[in-house]
Amino acid sequence: MAAHLLVMAAASISSPSRNLLVLGGTGFVGREVCRNAVQRGYSVTSLSRRGVNPEADSPELSQVNWVAGDATDTDTVKELVSGVDACVHAIGLLFDVESGLGNLNVIVSGSGSVPGEESTYDRITRQTAFNLISATRERHASLGSGRVPLCFVSAAEAGWPDVQLGPEVEKVAPEWLKKYLAAKRAVEAELKSASGEVRPVIYRPSLIWDWTKLDVLPVIPVFNALSALGVPFVDKTVRVETLAKAVVQGVEDDSVEGVQRFGEMEQLAQRAEAHSPGILPHLLLRVQTKARALAVDAELQHVPSAEIDAAGSSPRHVGHVSLSGLLQIEWRPRRTCLNI
Repeated sequence: MAAHLLVMAAASISSPSRNLLVLGGTGFVGREVCRNAVQRGYSVTSLSRRGVNPEADSPELSQVNWVAGDATDTDTVKELVSGVDACVHAIGLLFDVESGLGNLNVIVSGSGSVPGEESTYDRITRQTAFNLISATRERHASLGSGRVPLCFVSAAEAGWPDVQLGPEVEKVAPEWLKKYLAAKRAVEAELKSASGEVRPVIYRPSLIWDWTKLDVLPVIPVFNALSALGVPFVDKTVRVETLAKAVVQGVEDDSVEGVQRFGEMEQLAQRAEAHSPGILPHLLLRVQTKARALAVDAELQHVPSAEIDAAGSSPRHVGHVSLSGLLQIEWRPRRTCLNI
């Protein structure tokens, strides 16, 4: 009984009333977006190839609806978009199957994903995003009012044509990078053309990192130093937590629209932290997760022994769920890391 009461109490205080769809929620960026969105009170659905919670012990990610599916399939995306208020596109890969470097994704991908046989930049980035944009436009028509927020994780290098020496740098870039940027720019252009129905928010991070990304940690000081010195075609790196907070803040804030570079992302993340719900919702998430598990256990304990015997199992001891048991929550303070 105590378990059910605490589940109801937690839900009544932290029950999300807004629905968010994240394409690529199991990825390095996507899972952090999902985590932050849950903390901000959103009911989150993730669509990805795997459709499995990447961090089973995370109270926040345990609240996400993990859907396995193909984002290149128009109908799949339409069905999921039909029930949400905002969308985030966080699908991407650095090396596609045509780059000849696809196996390196095991190292450079924060989620360790490897591209399939049809995983080209055009298919994975452009086609999935176009499907999302099309479905979001239809969602706008069905709502009849207000633009639907749609956030897209692009790349800083997509803005090279607009910065000094950027076009010259791109001329000598490898062919795979040119194709990568072409797909990103195609999505950006499509988003801008749909701005009457959607509110496009385009994030252009350079290197995205956290302390587990050993492949990029050595070059982060180099990027940051060049950016600080004013090299126009190099942007300061962005921590994945900063990017995720900026994305959710972009969903939340109707005034946010268009391209967001590292400075805007940092400002959005600061605004998100200023509006953080504080420690109580985090406690409630942990209580809710614990309570649900104990509630299920309590229900099993109260099943009549005859029914248990019929299922071929031994009778279980009938006990009670204590409040102290519900509050035995493992605290995991968020890591405080120095910016490089």
